[in-house]
Amino acid sequence: MRNLKPRTDQGFTLLEVMVALAIFATLSIALFSAVQHIALNSANLAERTQALWIADNRMNELRAGMREADLRRTEERIEFGGRSWWLFSEIESAPDPRLLKIQLRVSAESNLQRARQYSRAQLLGYLEARP
Repeated sequence: MRNLKPRTDQGFTLLEVMVALAIFATLSIALFSAVQHIALNSANLAERTQALWIADNRMNELRAGMREADLRRTEERIEFGGRSWWLFSEIESAPDPRLLKIQLRVSAESNLQRARQYSRAQLLGYLEARP
């Protein structure tokens, strides 16, 4: 007598393949979303860093005496890093009469009205008032 075993084919059923594809598709969408979020955050961080450099450069120019620290508000267009920025500065007397209070804001907006509302960096510092 021959021993006949039922034949068992190796492989996946259609249902198993469809479940695996559904899992793969879900993971792919989640991964794509995470990569997109990281890329957006990286771009925002680079923009904020450049804006802070602009404000820091202006503060150092004022401290070094390369620019006059007049008591006034100014709006200035700056070219930096291959693009245009708005630099808003406000210099006023500080509570201590020996100091000037300097507020700097930098915006990446091209429209002046929007730039006044949305800034990418802000810097507050004090400078010795010159007689």
